[in-house]
Formats: sequence, C-alpha cells, structure tokens
Amino acid sequence: MYSFFQSLFADIRSLPRTVYIIVIGQFLNRFGCFVYPFLTLYLASAGYSALKITSIIGAMGVGNILGPIVGGCLADAIGRKRTMVISLFGSSLSMLAIFFATDHYGALIIVCFAHGFLNFLFGPAASALLTDLVPSEKRVTAYAMVRLAMNGGFAAGPAIGGLLYAYAPWLIFVGDAFTTMLFGLLTAIYLPHGLKTIQGRVSSPAVFFHSWKAALRDLSTHKLFKQYLFALIFMAFGFCQVFSVLALSATDQGLTAGQYGLIMSLNGLLILLVELPISHWLKRFDPKQVLAVGFALIGLGLGAFAFASDFRSFAFAMLLFTAGEIVALPIGMAYRSDLARHKYRGRYLGLRGIAWGFAGCMASSGLWMHSHLGTTVWLIAGASSIFAALIFCVPTQVKQSQAQKLEA
Repeated sequence: MYSFFQSLFADIRSLPRTVYIIVIGQFLNRFGCFVYPFLTLYLASAGYSALKITSIIGAMGVGNILGPIVGGCLADAIGRKRTMVISLFGSSLSMLAIFFATDHYGALIIVCFAHGFLNFLFGPAASALLTDLVPSEKRVTAYAMVRLAMNGGFAAGPAIGGLLYAYAPWLIFVGDAFTTMLFGLLTAIYLPHGLKTIQGRVSSPAVFFHSWKAALRDLSTHKLFKQYLFALIFMAFGFCQVFSVLALSATDQGLTAGQYGLIMSLNGLLILLVELPISHWLKRFDPKQVLAVGFALIGLGLGAFAFASDFRSFAFAMLLFTAGEIVALPIGMAYRSDLARHKYRGRYLGLRGIAWGFAGCMASSGLWMHSHLGTTVWLIAGASSIFAALIFCVPTQVKQSQAQKLEA
C-alpha cells in the first residue's frame, strides 16, 4: 500500500506546472458552475413549457457540436492557449447574456447557442495542451488531477448555487460568469501556447476545410478512435440526462432545490475522495475493458433513477452513476489522448467534443421524453450507456502499420 501511494505521489510531483494551473482554473470554474444544474428549473419558473425548454437546451447542444469543430482546428492553427482564452472570456460574457435574454424566447435561443459554441471551444485546446506536455504514462494521473479539481469545485458549487438560486436567481449567472473570467485570466497570464500544426490562416475557408478534410481522411483508417467515438455518443446521451432531467425528476418526487443540490454535490464529493487513487490503480488494465465496466455502471445508475422516490434512493442511484464515472472518465480521457495522432491532435480531440456535443444535443430530447414518458426516460438513458459498454467488448484488430502510425 505504501509503495502504491508513493508511486501516485511521485507521478503527481513530476507533472508540469501547466497541469497545476489548469487544475486551479478548473476548480474555480466548476465551483462557480451554478447555472447549468438549475437551468431547467430556472426556465420552468420563468414560464417556459417543456417543449420550449427542450428547444433552448437543444440550441445550446447545437453550439456544443459546432464549437469543437472550430475549436479543434483553432487549437492546431493559432495555438492551444489563444483558443482557450477566446473560449473562457466568450463563454463568461454569453452566460450573463442568457440571464438578460430570459424574457425573450428568440434571443434566448441565440445566446444559448452562442454560449454552447463558445464553451465547447475550450475542450479540444485544453486536452491538446495537456497531451503536448504530459507523457503518455502519466496522462491518467494528469486527467484525474484535473477532474479532481473540477469535481472538488462541483462538490460545493451546486449546494451553494441552490442557496443563491433560492435567494435571487440572477446571482447564479453573475457568479458563474465571474469564475469563468478568473480562469480566463489565469490562462492568459500563465499557460504556454502549445503546439501549432496547421500552416496558413485558419480564417481562410480553404485552409479550414482542407485541415478538417485531412484529419477526417486520417480518421477513416483509425479503427480504435472510431470505436471510442461511437461508444462515447451512446454513453454521453445517457450521461447528459443527469444535468437536465434529474432536476425535474427530483422535484417531481418531492425533493427540495437544496436536496437536489446535495445529490449533485454527492457526485463531486465521491470523485474528490476516491477517483485519483482508483485511476492510478486502474491504469494497469486494458483501457477498453475499464471503459466497458465504467460505462455499464453509469448505465445501471441511470436506470436506478427510474425507481428513485426519496432522497436516499436518489443518493443510491447517484452513487452507482458516480462509480461508473470514476472508473471510466479519467481512463477514457487518457485513452483518447493516446490515440490522437500528433499532427491532427487538436482536431482529433475536437472530434471527441463533437461527439459529446452531438450526444448532448440529442439528450435534450430527454426533457420531452420526461414530460410524456415520465421516469421511463431513465431506463432509455441507462440502456444507451450499457449499449456503449458493449461496443467496447467488440474486438478491434489494428495492423502493425497502423499501430506505428499512432506514435507518429
């Protein structure tokens, strides 16, 4: 046991300073993630129907799809740091715009789309920067550290967000925007620029489309990354329901906004306590097998929400869901970074963001399903994630020449 923790702490100490800056920034950003867990409740209290809320969340989801398309290309063309700064400052301002557009449905659609787009510029660039600087054998630890910070913030954020929301809903928008702006300042001052692998002006449509055409041509030969993306879409479809439908399910069963905030905080608290050592232990196993187990646990947790009727049963379902997240997500983040080929790294990691954004956009239908099917939506979400686990059970043969290409 001593040698295990000695190895873990040695990995942590050897990580570059960039990881620690991102860790601090992600903690601030996720601590202030007040709006999204309460957005469905906020829109419902503003008088929007389930159909309109679905369309608003869906508009944000469309932005989530398009953001990584541009963000992945920008990360390779203008550098990781510049792309991250654009995303953080832009999403901070668009978060405030959501509050001011509340009374205007058309404007709300537009600003939610813009926020989803700007917010999802960040992921490909941040992941590419970590991949640039952290060697493969330490990436699981690096991503677990980042997730530790994110969930450390998220453990306290929703509970405080619930109090702010109960006192004055506008405070959650200001607090969210402020913490994102702080992360933007840290990024602008302290982070390195990272690699650039695209020549020419990315503002030129010809350069933009040619760069993506080359990346997609390369993807066509990359069986492992395609398998990962396919499975991710089905898991993420279910995963995203927790951050949209769960608020309605919990309040329908009589939970208060404060209790719902505690359920959401339980997720972050458990990750904070055990994810880092568990991830360090799991990295010795085949990542595809770990992902299959993790996605299956997520599916079981989602299905358990269908039968939850009080605070304890919601907490149990969240426990199952969180166990799957702890097993799958850090390993998955390192796995996709290992698979992303150097020349197309930003765009490959952008494809992961596109897949997640597409799943999130499709997941907005969960609000409509909840209004028509009730708790059956959780059975559908759970089945989707379990199907994702089965995808990783399909053997994928990689030729030696293709395996060598992964190192190029």
